[in-house]
Amino acid sequence: MPGLLDFAPTVEALLEIEPEDLGLILIGLVHTTPGQQNSNFTISQFVVPIFNANVPGYPQQPHIRQTVSRAVAEAWQWLQTEGLIMPAPDQSNDWFCLTRRGRRLKNPADLNAYRKRGLLPTESLQPILLEKVRPMFLRGDYDLATFEAFKQVEIRVRAAASLPADIVGVELMRTAFHPSTGALTEKTAVPGEKQALSDIFAGAIGHAKNPGSHRTVNLTAIEAAELIGLASYLLGIVEMRVARNTSTSP
Repeated sequence: MPGLLDFAPTVEALLEIEPEDLGLILIGLVHTTPGQQNSNFTISQFVVPIFNANVPGYPQQPHIRQTVSRAVAEAWQWLQTEGLIMPAPDQSNDWFCLTRRGRRLKNPADLNAYRKRGLLPTESLQPILLEKVRPMFLRGDYDLATFEAFKQVEIRVRAAASLPADIVGVELMRTAFHPSTGALTEKTAVPGEKQALSDIFAGAIGHAKNPGSHRTVNLTAIEAAELIGLASYLLGIVEMRVARNTSTSP
């Protein structure tokens, strides 16, 4: 049965692990212990075995025990803050159980996707992307999340510019942001800036959405997060144009 020693064979190795990474290791250990994911557990179940005198474990000195126990307690606190574990409602305060969110992290792929969720700048994402795209990103579906993000850009641009459904992709962006006739172009901007904005929207759709329409792209988490951030930025521009046009309408 795996334990913390399998991931951190020395005290030094354990102390180098960040609390969130150590927390996910603990969740993984819960899931790999037969029957544990549906029962209660304590922090001692993870700490005591690494000081077991009968196996090659950590030194027994009190100050080492204290240092290690505090490091594991940090990870434990992180798990509670993230809503992955909670005090077991049917036991004393020392006992915990997995939350529904914690139960979903069943395998290394789930844990890896959860570890990378912080790459997505959720605080600055447009609401539609939080609703439609973030769940895909958290599942590790990076290609699909990016495609959906730019699909939402396309949907919003079409609606804001009142363009028909048969105008799609790059053509849609070029039409909506045409320097002279585009419904979403900035009328008071200099010609070069109008063209540049048209290029940004058209280039973004051509680069980030079109390839995913035809093949598997295999984006990394970082690439997907950066592209989704770009989609959010473009959606923000559209919303500003809509608000401005509304306020200036007779």
